Amino acid sequence: MKITEFNGELFKDFIEIVHRTMKEIHNHPEYNLSKNNYNLLSHEGKYADKVFSIYSKITEVKEDLRKIEIFLRRFPLKKFYEENEISHLDYIKYHTEVFYHKSNTLLDLFKLMVNEVYELGYSEKKCTWGNLIKSEIVKETLSIKVIEFYHKSFKHIIEARNFNTHRGIFKDSEKDDIQSSMIIYKNSEKFNIEIGDDFRKMMPKFYLEYKLKKYKNDKLLYIKSGNNVAEQYINFFMNVTIPEFLKRAKEKEFEALTSEEINTIEEQYKMIFLS
Repeated sequence: MKITEFNGELFKDFIEIVHRTMKEIHNHPEYNLSKNNYNLLSHEGKYADKVFSIYSKITEVKEDLRKIEIFLRRFPLKKFYEENEISHLDYIKYHTEVFYHKSNTLLDLFKLMVNEVYELGYSEKKCTWGNLIKSEIVKETLSIKVIEFYHKSFKHIIEARNFNTHRGIFKDSEKDDIQSSMIIYKNSEKFNIEIGDDFRKMMPKFYLEYKLKKYKNDKLLYIKSGNNVAEQYINFFMNVTIPEFLKRAKEKEFEALTSEEINTIEEQYKMIFLS
């Protein structure tokens, strides 16, 4: 799958404004992000800092999603994990759950970025899909369309995440099937219980190990495919949302320059006529 890239020219213009803001922050010793004292920055600086903060989080989540692929390729420190009651199946389940949660986080960050770029003024709590599509400013924008299609594409993953978060449910019949056989073998060895030839013939250990390996490879492919789609959406989203940011940032820069020019004229007037 060929992934659409974030437009190079847009990215360059975006980073130039971010660098300008970083310089402004560096030159403001009193500014502290943890204190949210954005009032110390210019209009452009305040705007760019808030938008870049969310952009950075989207980038971080994208990288976290790719890390899941790396984690799943190997089951390192097998002896250590198993001594601490963490099986290979537990390891796969844990990272699949992370995939569910991070995929949902992207959806939330898209909504938050629309809120900041279009200056809708919603608090994080009120920055919901319902409020966004009521807004006359954004409801017909391509940014909203991308979010809508992302939700449709990842609906099954978002539902899996909701079951997992709110009910502690991890729906996976293949995992349950493998786990039940693994528990029988584990308990027979732990408590010295004879499980019988019938079970060993029905589910020999080598076949169970094969099923586990296949399950891991299937999950890895599933997550990698999902990450490719997510990255595609991220780049689509940036390509249609960043132009609005650049337009508004330029307006704020112009407003600031105009204000400085007015102040200069006023000072010159005072020097000439009031001295």
